[in-house]
Amino acid sequence: MTYTDKVPDLSFARLVRSRARGIALRDEGRAVGVLGLSDGSFFPADTIVRFDLVAGEDPGRRMSDALSSTGARAVWFYGGDDVARRGSADLTLQIVPSGAVFVRRMNPHVPRPDDLTLRPAGPRDRMTLSEVQAEHAPGFLAPETLFAQVGTEIVGVAMSEALDAEWTEVRVVVYPAYRGRGIGTGIFNAISDRLEAAGRLVCAAIDTVEGRGRTALERSGFRLADYYFTARRGAR
Repeated sequence: MTYTDKVPDLSFARLVRSRARGIALRDEGRAVGVLGLSDGSFFPADTIVRFDLVAGEDPGRRMSDALSSTGARAVWFYGGDDVARRGSADLTLQIVPSGAVFVRRMNPHVPRPDDLTLRPAGPRDRMTLSEVQAEHAPGFLAPETLFAQVGTEIVGVAMSEALDAEWTEVRVVVYPAYRGRGIGTGIFNAISDRLEAAGRLVCAAIDTVEGRGRTALERSGFRLADYYFTARRGAR
């Protein structure tokens, strides 16, 4: 399934949906859709994280059926998912942004520190590398990980993984002691330039709506593609 800008599901969304418990949605024995309930790892277990319908089905009606049959109280979806978005809107659920996807404009000509370089992990970095990937790369299967260095200091990590034949997702981690200096912007720019030079389209996601991550992405030439949303039932 592809959405705005033809961006495929990013790695975190793929992970969430791969762990979901699949449930067939039926009407008088006829299959009308499939939904997935969160396994509780990233969202509460009463959250629908996948909502696919047979063509021609009414999203609002089937969303109501799904909530009633499962006891779910929330739906998590990408804004470009027309079916889930329409179903949530038709039921007047309370919809709030809960993350975002960004895509990069090719060759945005963003300056970065002259002495910032990316290098592969060395023997002394292996433990740090595994820790960084475990904490900051949920959904990545086998990311290419490069350490960001300014002068002689290791300031962060850039991770990237291909999503399909065109798109590569990137993530950047700036070590706490170096945050607030614009280094995240420089690392995003460096890894994105590297991938675009190889003919790749580049995207990234954040799990908040605002903050340093968004600032770094926008300053390094990314633009908002769409939000992730959580739609909830109102208080009873």
